[in-house]
Amino acid sequence: MPTATASASRHGAFLADRRPAGTPSTTAELLREVGAAVGLPLIAAGAVSDAAAVTSVLAAGAEAAQVGTALLRTDESGARQLHKDALGAARFTETTLTRAFTGRYARALVNDFVRDHEDAPDGYPAIHHLTAPVRAAAAAAGDAERLNLWAGTGWRTARTGPVADAMSGLLGG
Repeated sequence: MPTATASASRHGAFLADRRPAGTPSTTAELLREVGAAVGLPLIAAGAVSDAAAVTSVLAAGAEAAQVGTALLRTDESGARQLHKDALGAARFTETTLTRAFTGRYARALVNDFVRDHEDAPDGYPAIHHLTAPVRAAAAAAGDAERLNLWAGTGWRTARTGPVADAMSGLLGG
């Protein structure tokens, strides 16, 4: 059976610089609107980072909740240890949408590279290829200030340890 994914995270690559007037601001609000317009089962994605968010999107009509950042720090995650550590580091205090690393919008922890390239152009995949050596060198050097540190808005709730424990927390256990 077909499904639709409703995501208010703005992590995606297909969004303009500004949110159009009247656009839902939460994933639960978006789910209600999409659910009223289509007759498909919905999967919620974006800003689903804790048990309250899972409960909220399910109550708004989602059949399932998709999480990303919430699992990045787990033992089973394939993320670099440098990335996992940055998600838990006190020195990183915010996320933003940036085109600095790829030329396509994605949400990342604000580090020096993001600050230095706030006005990066829409240039995917060229910018992705141009910054690949910088990202590789940063990873090799353990330099979190030059690495693409992808992170959703709820990055602070990402747990370390086994993924089973993180899932239990997301399910309110």
